[in-house]
Formats: sequence, structure tokens, C-alpha cells
Amino acid sequence: MEEALARELVALRRDLHRFPESGWTEFRTTARIIEELCSLGIPVRWGRAIHAPAQMQGLPGPEMLERCYQRALSETDHPQLLMPMRGGFTGCVAEIQGALPGGTVALRVDIDCCDVSESQEADHLPAAEGFASLHEGCMHACGHDAHAAIGVGAAKLLWAKRKSLHGRVLVIFQPAEEGLRGAASMTAAGVVSDCDVLFGLHVGMHNLKVGTVAASCTGFLSSTKFDVLFHGVPAHAGIAPEQGRNAMAAGARAVLELLDLPSRHTALSRVNVGTFTAGSGRNVIPSRAHLAIETRGETAEVNSAVEQEALEICRGAARDYGCTLETRFMGGAGSAVCNASLAARTAELLKTLPGVETVLPSIAFGGGEDVTTMMRAVHGRGGQATELLLGMPLPAPHHSSRFDVDEGVIPLGAEILAALALEIQG
Repeated sequence: MEEALARELVALRRDLHRFPESGWTEFRTTARIIEELCSLGIPVRWGRAIHAPAQMQGLPGPEMLERCYQRALSETDHPQLLMPMRGGFTGCVAEIQGALPGGTVALRVDIDCCDVSESQEADHLPAAEGFASLHEGCMHACGHDAHAAIGVGAAKLLWAKRKSLHGRVLVIFQPAEEGLRGAASMTAAGVVSDCDVLFGLHVGMHNLKVGTVAASCTGFLSSTKFDVLFHGVPAHAGIAPEQGRNAMAAGARAVLELLDLPSRHTALSRVNVGTFTAGSGRNVIPSRAHLAIETRGETAEVNSAVEQEALEICRGAARDYGCTLETRFMGGAGSAVCNASLAARTAELLKTLPGVETVLPSIAFGGGEDVTTMMRAVHGRGGQATELLLGMPLPAPHHSSRFDVDEGVIPLGAEILAALALEIQG
């Protein structure tokens, strides 16, 4: 890759890092990506055309969406790009048509941030270099800013080589990966409906050197994200507490029992309560409690069993404290298996690319990934899919306030995706 393009991609990553946006609110992020692509004339689709509204899982409330939309308007030089996204229709799809006959290859990257406040310590590189998050409570703590820059880089490289490109390449910039929410909407809208080969990509996950690349991943965990709300009865905490129904107490019992759930299973499973909010005042019996819960399992069956047990725990806690229970599905994805033949071809090509020093046939992913929804859709039409993992040193774990990206992985990732799209057809 030319040094100038590498610098551009790193600068783009840093720009996206300064203005992180959570799932379904990636208005400015999407606009920046569109600007980069359209500056070369690359066709881009965005807005309602790439989403199925009924499948937009875990969508923030209208007030939050509008607040983030207005913030993005103040942070972009191209506000006209935002209008089609209003209401949460974020993300975009670049389409590069080659001059030669062939199938359709999709390159999928994600673009949302985590709900984490970034470290401002002097030895944290984004803080030291002046590109730390400007949005309180939002941070690119999982590398999706690098993923977006890699996707833009791959698109630019492929656009320059479109005369020697077979078939068509879609570069999918997916919103709302965190919480496993965005892939269902794009998939239901038909974004990958004619895709023959799908490549996903993630940076980090393991503490490896830049130049180490895995051609496939194993161990995607099936996961369900849901909220539960305990509705009780408020009462005066001093005069007549017995007249109340304590939703906080019900929620607290549920939290403790939920966190013990994985110990009951021999198969790999996980349960987390990410947030627990309750009550309205010091002297009022709490009438409302809200838990944000996720379950995970090594298979869809294990996850389903844990999910059902988790819901029964919540129902039991509600009954014991005289509360009613409301549940809201917020997102989820199943597991998927990378195609062995595609992974083998990918590994052979990786060995020929400059900058790739070590090629691993596969590596354990160890978490949920929304790309599995697209992978299963591609498999369903007889296509093939794999998820690459690009190694890099980890100064801190993913989803932590001191996470950072080794920026050497960005030009390398773009070169890898472009080479795969040029060389591997279905």
C-alpha cells in the first residue's frame, strides 16, 4: 500500500475514534465513510434501502435517537448525508462492479462503539495524541474504528483495480454490532441475498503480533440480549412500607441468582447483568427495576436453555415480591461455522501477502459476533463464509477504558481484504 493511503486510513481511524457513536446512532460515522467513498465515485447505498425496520433490534428510544442525530448534525460538514439515516438507519454498503465476469463477494466490517468512558491518562495513546473520545460514555473500545478504516481502505484499493476485478464486491459497513443487533436488519433487507462469498474481520481478541493472521475463527458463542423490568407498587418507606411491592428487592434477588447460572451447566455458558437500575427516591419503596441481561452458550441449544432458565429466575423473583414482569428482546445471534475449504484457500493466499508473517488456520473467537447472522444467510444460499482475525498487541482488554489499536493493523487489514476479494470467488 502506498504510504499516503496508509496515513489517510490511520487519520480516518483517529477521526472516528474522537467521535464514537453507539449502535443505531452512528450518524456522523456513516457520513464520514460515505464522504471517503464518494470522493472517488464509489457507489454507496445507505438509509432505509439497506434495512428492514421490523428487524432493527434494540433500537434506542426516539428521544435518544434524535439527540444523537442533532449532535451529529453539529459535527459534520455534510449534513445532507444524515437525513436518510434519521431514526437509526445507519451504516452503508459500497458496491464495486468489476470489469470481468464473476460472482459476488462481500466484505463486512462493523462501525459502532462501546458504552465505555475512555481513559484520559497520559500514557493512554489516544489521550496523549489528542484523539480520545469527545463523547462521554462512548468509546471505540473494541476496534470498530479500525474495522471501518480497513473497510474504506479495501474499497479504495478495489476501486483502483476494478478493471481486473471479477464480479462484484460489496463492502458492508454494519451498525449496531455491540449487542448483536444490526446484522439481522441488513440481512432481512437482502444485503447479502446474492452473496457467494463473505469475509468478516476482527482485530485483536488475542495478544498477538501485527502480521499474525487467522484464516478462520471457531467458538462463536450463541447469545441473546434482553431487558427485564420489574413493576412493583410504591409506598412510604417509613409510614407504610408493607403497602408497597419492592421491585428493587425482586431485581436484586434475580441478579444474584442469574450470576450463578453458568455453574449449573457443564457446557460453556455465560450470563451477565450489564446494568441494574431501580427506585425513585430514598424514602419510597422502589416500584420499578430494570436489568439489562445477556446469555451466551457454545451452541444455540445451550444458549436457549440458559436463556429460559434466566427468564424463569426473573419470573420467580417477581412472584415472590408481588411484582409483575415485563421482558424486551434487545438482540441476539446464533453460532456459525467458517467453511473449511474457504479458510484453507484464504490461508494459502495470506501466506503470499507482504506484511503477513504468521498464518494460523483457525483461532478461537470466544465470544458472540453479529457477523454470524450474515454467515448463516450466505450458507443458506449455498455460499461460503469465514471470519479473519488480525493479531495485534493488546495494551488493555477489549471493552475496557484503556483499550487501543496498533495502527499498523489498518493498512495490512485493507490489503488483505482487497486481495481476498480480487483472488477468491465462490
